[in-house]
Amino acid sequence: MKYKILALCVAACLSAAAATYTYVGDVNNDGEVTIADVTSLVNIVLSEEASDNVMTDVNEDNEVSVADITSLVSLVLDGEAPRKVMLDDSDLSEAADVVEDDEDMPAYGDYIENTAFTSTVTITYDGNSASVSGKPTGVSITTSGAHVTVISAIKNVKYVLTGNSTDGSFKIYSEKKFCLTLNGVDLTNPHGAAINNQCGKTLYLVLPEGTDNHLADGDTYAEVELEDQKAAFFSEGQIIFSGKGRLNVDAVGKSGITSDDYIRFRPGTHINVTSTANHGVKANDGIYIDGGVLNVMATAHGVKGINCGGVMEVNGGRTTVITTGNPIIETTELGNDTTSCAAVKADTLLTITGGTLCLKSSGDGGKGINCNNNIVMTGGDVTVVAQGVKDLAAPKGVKCDGTMSVTGGAFYTYSAQSKPLDVQGGVTVGDGHAGYTVTERSVRITF
Repeated sequence: MKYKILALCVAACLSAAAATYTYVGDVNNDGEVTIADVTSLVNIVLSEEASDNVMTDVNEDNEVSVADITSLVSLVLDGEAPRKVMLDDSDLSEAADVVEDDEDMPAYGDYIENTAFTSTVTITYDGNSASVSGKPTGVSITTSGAHVTVISAIKNVKYVLTGNSTDGSFKIYSEKKFCLTLNGVDLTNPHGAAINNQCGKTLYLVLPEGTDNHLADGDTYAEVELEDQKAAFFSEGQIIFSGKGRLNVDAVGKSGITSDDYIRFRPGTHINVTSTANHGVKANDGIYIDGGVLNVMATAHGVKGINCGGVMEVNGGRTTVITTGNPIIETTELGNDTTSCAAVKADTLLTITGGTLCLKSSGDGGKGINCNNNIVMTGGDVTVVAQGVKDLAAPKGVKCDGTMSVTGGAFYTYSAQSKPLDVQGGVTVGDGHAGYTVTERSVRITF
């Protein structure tokens, strides 16, 4: 008999403040996975009572049954269980962001504090309609039901979205950078992006403290000729997330959040992305995680939780990414081309200087990190788990085509079926490390 387990995404796989970790199947919570955990789990199943212990759902099918006992026995016999990686929606204590005030520094323009917004437009969604207040000269706004289109030729405009609609959107054409504040908005566009920015300039996305916001797309998009529309939240220009509010993005047609430029997450933000059709978060020119909480769950064939076409930096915050899906196989003249899932796909340099990064991929051949270039880690706390099978492709904790350097922080990678760490150019571990352990299933490095 099977028993539903209580909702999972409520606890952290680990804490940035304390180097303590939980392991899959540690039912009795003693820090080890042994026959004692099997006994505990058997007693739970026989008790015919629902369990709120997330460690009892060993095979992660959201039920507690004999199947979990079988999975746990296999882990015990294997001799090594992976760390538990779960989405973590809890608050994060972190230092306040330091605003860059040097105009000569590249990141100066990424701080909204360095721009004065002199005009405010408020758009209120109410079911099948939307009302607009504040229309400065140089800004044209049209509405069709709850679908709002803005055309702006002026600078220093702030747009505030509030209210809710299950058939609405916000689309903007602008010649200048602008601020978009989500002030408690719940917006679903059944036929495309909920937010569609056709401006190639900076989009400052602000989440005011205490607000809960939700964006969603539909399973089919009404395409517009010569215009991209790649996600529930799409932007031609860079997106700079700031503020201490929450944003939930649910994508069923395309990706969750996409920028054709770069994306920066500042400390304080709290963003949850779920995608069942394509990538969770994607940026062509770079992704910079300076802080905040970022949770990504992506489920689809060949999907990437975070897909970065440029430099990716993790400097702070707590980022958790989980992907599930089998590879995409295309037959070419040269043979089969296989594209596997990955929690993080980095096309160029991946650097980690701080924060907590928890990654898991559980599809056939899925990778935790798939990097085409080099990986440089000088700090932070990284957990990478690949739990997929090895049928069509090889599941690896970390696959790196360049070199990997670890000179600080704590690093852990695990693979159930293949190499936990596969680095073509070799791994360099700096002096002063406290531990460097390699097993058939995992690699651990601590400083």
